[in-house]
Amino acid sequence: MKKSILVLLFFIASFPFLPLSAANLQNTRLNEFFQRTQSFQADFDQTVRNSRGKILEQSHGNLILSRPDKFILDYQIPVEQQYISNGKTLWIYDVELEQVNIKPLDESLGDSPALLLSSNNNLYKFYRIKNITMNKPDGLNWIELKAMSEDMTFDRVQLAFKDHILMSMRMYDNFGQVTDLKFSNIIVNKPFSSHQFNFVPPADVDVIGTANAQ
Repeated sequence: MKKSILVLLFFIASFPFLPLSAANLQNTRLNEFFQRTQSFQADFDQTVRNSRGKILEQSHGNLILSRPDKFILDYQIPVEQQYISNGKTLWIYDVELEQVNIKPLDESLGDSPALLLSSNNNLYKFYRIKNITMNKPDGLNWIELKAMSEDMTFDRVQLAFKDHILMSMRMYDNFGQVTDLKFSNIIVNKPFSSHQFNFVPPADVDVIGTANAQ
Protein backbone atom coordinates (compact mmCIF):
# COMPACT_ATOMS: atom_id res chain seq x y z
CA MET A 1 0.00 0.00 0.00
CA LYS A 2 2.99 2.31 0.14
CA LYS A 3 2.72 2.66 -3.62
CA SER A 4 -0.78 3.97 -2.93
CA ILE A 5 0.72 6.80 -0.94
CA LEU A 6 3.09 7.61 -3.78
CA VAL A 7 0.07 7.89 -6.05
CA LEU A 8 -1.58 10.40 -3.73
CA LEU A 9 1.64 12.35 -3.25
CA PHE A 10 2.09 12.62 -6.99
CA PHE A 11 -1.54 13.71 -7.20
CA ILE A 12 -0.96 16.54 -4.74
CA ALA A 13 2.42 17.56 -6.07
CA SER A 14 1.53 17.61 -9.75
CA PHE A 15 -1.98 19.06 -9.79
CA PRO A 16 -1.85 22.28 -11.82
CA PHE A 17 -2.82 25.71 -10.58
CA LEU A 18 -6.13 26.69 -12.14
CA PRO A 19 -7.02 30.13 -13.44
CA LEU A 20 -9.99 31.72 -11.72
CA SER A 21 -12.16 31.27 -14.81
CA ALA A 22 -11.58 27.52 -14.66
CA ALA A 23 -11.98 27.41 -10.89
CA ASN A 24 -15.64 28.32 -11.24
CA LEU A 25 -16.22 24.97 -12.97
CA GLN A 26 -14.32 22.88 -10.41
CA ASN A 27 -14.92 21.66 -6.89
CA THR A 28 -14.43 24.73 -4.71
CA ARG A 29 -12.82 22.93 -1.77
CA LEU A 30 -10.34 21.04 -3.92
CA ASN A 31 -9.42 24.03 -6.02
CA GLU A 32 -8.89 26.25 -2.96
CA PHE A 33 -6.45 23.73 -1.53
CA PHE A 34 -4.36 23.62 -4.69
CA GLN A 35 -4.46 27.36 -5.18
CA ARG A 36 -3.18 27.97 -1.64
CA THR A 37 -0.74 25.09 -1.19
CA GLN A 38 2.70 25.24 -2.75
CA SER A 39 4.42 23.07 -0.14
CA PHE A 40 3.20 20.77 2.61
CA GLN A 41 5.09 19.27 5.55
CA ALA A 42 3.55 16.95 8.15
CA ASP A 43 3.85 13.84 10.29
CA PHE A 44 1.46 11.06 9.35
CA ASP A 45 -0.11 7.93 10.80
CA GLN A 46 -1.19 5.33 8.26
CA THR A 47 -3.59 2.43 8.86
CA VAL A 48 -4.50 -0.23 6.30
CA ARG A 49 -7.64 -2.33 6.85
CA ASN A 50 -9.22 -5.14 4.89
CA SER A 51 -12.83 -5.14 3.70
CA ARG A 52 -14.00 -6.41 7.12
CA GLY A 53 -12.22 -3.65 9.03
CA LYS A 54 -9.35 -5.78 10.33
CA ILE A 55 -6.10 -3.82 10.67
CA LEU A 56 -3.46 -5.22 8.33
CA GLU A 57 -0.72 -2.64 8.76
CA GLN A 58 0.07 0.47 10.78
CA SER A 59 2.94 2.84 10.15
CA HIS A 60 4.20 6.29 11.06
CA GLY A 61 6.49 8.79 9.42
CA ASN A 62 6.71 12.26 7.95
CA LEU A 63 6.60 13.85 4.56
CA ILE A 64 7.74 16.97 2.78
CA LEU A 65 6.06 17.92 -0.46
CA SER A 66 6.89 20.76 -2.82
CA ARG A 67 4.95 21.36 -5.98
CA PRO A 68 5.44 20.50 -8.69
CA ASP A 69 6.41 16.83 -8.37
CA LYS A 70 8.88 16.88 -5.47
CA PHE A 71 8.45 14.96 -2.23
CA ILE A 72 10.18 13.10 0.58
CA LEU A 73 8.14 10.32 2.15
CA ASP A 74 9.92 8.97 5.22
CA TYR A 75 8.51 5.86 6.92
CA GLN A 76 10.03 5.45 10.39
CA ILE A 77 7.81 2.81 12.06
CA PRO A 78 7.67 -0.20 11.80
CA VAL A 79 10.51 -0.18 9.23
CA GLU A 80 12.66 2.65 7.93
CA GLN A 81 12.05 3.39 4.26
CA GLN A 82 12.44 6.61 2.33
CA TYR A 83 10.88 7.65 -0.98
CA ILE A 84 12.47 10.75 -2.51
CA SER A 85 11.44 12.43 -5.75
CA ASN A 86 13.02 15.44 -7.45
CA GLY A 87 10.23 15.49 -10.04
CA LYS A 88 11.98 13.18 -12.51
CA THR A 89 13.61 10.43 -10.47
CA LEU A 90 12.32 8.34 -7.58
CA TRP A 91 14.78 6.93 -5.05
CA ILE A 92 13.52 4.16 -2.74
CA TYR A 93 15.87 3.61 0.19
CA ASP A 94 15.30 0.57 2.42
CA VAL A 95 17.48 1.17 5.48
CA GLU A 96 17.19 -2.38 6.86
CA LEU A 97 18.02 -4.03 3.53
CA GLU A 98 20.74 -1.44 2.83
CA GLN A 99 19.38 -1.07 -0.68
CA VAL A 100 18.46 1.86 -2.95
CA ASN A 101 16.25 1.51 -6.04
CA ILE A 102 16.42 4.28 -8.64
CA LYS A 103 13.56 4.67 -11.12
CA PRO A 104 12.05 7.31 -13.37
CA LEU A 105 9.15 8.76 -11.41
CA ASP A 106 6.43 8.13 -13.98
CA GLU A 107 7.52 4.51 -14.54
CA SER A 108 7.54 3.82 -10.81
CA LEU A 109 3.92 4.89 -10.56
CA GLY A 110 2.87 2.80 -13.51
CA ASP A 111 -0.70 2.86 -14.74
CA SER A 112 -2.09 4.77 -11.76
CA PRO A 113 -4.52 7.62 -11.18
CA ALA A 114 -1.55 9.83 -10.41
CA LEU A 115 -0.79 10.34 -14.07
CA LEU A 116 -4.42 11.18 -14.76
CA LEU A 117 -4.63 13.52 -11.79
CA SER A 118 -1.67 15.52 -13.01
CA SER A 119 -4.04 17.03 -15.57
CA ASN A 120 -7.10 18.98 -14.56
CA ASN A 121 -8.93 17.92 -17.71
CA ASN A 122 -8.24 14.24 -17.03
CA LEU A 123 -9.23 14.63 -13.40
CA TYR A 124 -12.76 15.64 -14.28
CA LYS A 125 -12.85 13.29 -17.26
CA PHE A 126 -12.13 10.14 -15.25
CA TYR A 127 -13.41 11.02 -11.77
CA ARG A 128 -16.68 12.32 -10.41
CA ILE A 129 -15.92 14.80 -7.64
CA LYS A 130 -18.39 15.84 -5.00
CA ASN A 131 -18.62 17.14 -1.44
CA ILE A 132 -19.68 14.46 1.03
CA THR A 133 -20.91 14.29 4.63
CA MET A 134 -19.45 11.63 6.93
CA ASN A 135 -21.70 9.50 9.16
CA LYS A 136 -19.84 10.72 12.23
CA PRO A 137 -19.26 14.50 12.04
CA ASP A 138 -15.60 15.34 12.62
CA GLY A 139 -15.55 19.06 11.90
CA LEU A 140 -13.78 18.50 8.58
CA ASN A 141 -14.93 19.18 5.04
CA TRP A 142 -14.74 16.03 2.92
CA ILE A 143 -14.70 15.57 -0.83
CA GLU A 144 -14.78 12.31 -2.76
CA LEU A 145 -13.19 11.35 -6.07
CA LYS A 146 -15.15 8.46 -7.58
CA ALA A 147 -13.58 6.58 -10.48
CA MET A 148 -15.76 6.33 -13.58
CA SER A 149 -13.98 3.18 -14.77
CA GLU A 150 -13.43 -0.14 -12.99
CA ASP A 151 -9.91 -0.22 -14.44
CA MET A 152 -8.68 2.51 -12.11
CA THR A 153 -6.38 1.57 -9.22
CA PHE A 154 -8.68 3.22 -6.70
CA ASP A 155 -12.44 3.01 -6.68
CA ARG A 156 -12.66 6.04 -4.38
CA VAL A 157 -10.35 8.62 -2.83
CA GLN A 158 -11.62 10.85 -0.03
CA LEU A 159 -9.86 14.00 1.16
CA ALA A 160 -10.64 15.91 4.37
CA PHE A 161 -9.91 19.61 4.81
CA LYS A 162 -10.00 22.07 7.67
CA ASP A 163 -10.38 25.40 5.95
CA HIS A 164 -8.03 24.83 2.99
CA ILE A 165 -5.55 22.58 4.84
CA LEU A 166 -5.44 18.87 4.05
CA MET A 167 -5.92 16.91 7.29
CA SER A 168 -6.71 13.36 6.22
CA MET A 169 -6.94 10.97 3.27
CA ARG A 170 -8.86 7.74 2.77
CA MET A 171 -8.31 5.44 -0.20
CA TYR A 172 -10.47 2.49 -1.27
CA ASP A 173 -8.74 0.11 -3.67
CA ASN A 174 -10.29 -2.49 -5.93
CA PHE A 175 -9.41 -5.32 -3.53
CA GLY A 176 -11.55 -3.94 -0.73
CA GLN A 177 -8.66 -2.57 1.31
CA VAL A 178 -8.95 0.86 2.90
CA THR A 179 -5.93 3.05 3.68
CA ASP A 180 -6.32 5.94 6.12
CA LEU A 181 -3.75 8.71 6.54
CA LYS A 182 -4.01 11.31 9.26
CA PHE A 183 -1.68 14.30 9.25
CA SER A 184 -0.37 16.24 12.24
CA ASN A 185 2.18 19.00 12.91
CA ILE A 186 1.29 20.47 9.54
CA ILE A 187 3.31 23.32 8.01
CA VAL A 188 2.03 24.86 4.77
CA ASN A 189 4.07 26.86 2.25
CA LYS A 190 7.43 26.57 3.96
CA PRO A 191 10.12 27.28 1.36
CA PHE A 192 12.28 24.32 0.33
CA SER A 193 15.34 24.20 -1.86
CA SER A 194 15.15 21.88 -4.87
CA HIS A 195 18.47 20.41 -3.71
CA GLN A 196 16.69 18.86 -0.72
CA PHE A 197 14.91 16.49 -3.10
CA ASN A 198 18.06 14.99 -4.63
CA PHE A 199 19.25 11.82 -2.92
CA VAL A 200 22.82 10.55 -2.78
CA PRO A 201 22.89 6.85 -1.76
CA PRO A 202 25.20 6.00 1.14
CA ALA A 203 28.49 4.45 0.06
CA ASP A 204 27.86 1.08 1.72
CA VAL A 205 24.46 0.22 0.19
CA ASP A 206 23.46 -1.73 -2.92
CA VAL A 207 22.12 0.48 -5.71
CA ILE A 208 19.65 -0.91 -8.24
CA GLY A 209 18.99 1.24 -11.30
CA THR A 210 21.00 2.82 -14.05
CA ALA A 211 22.58 6.23 -14.00
CA ASN A 212 20.35 7.47 -16.83
CA ALA A 213 17.33 7.00 -14.54
CA GLN A 214 18.57 10.03 -12.67
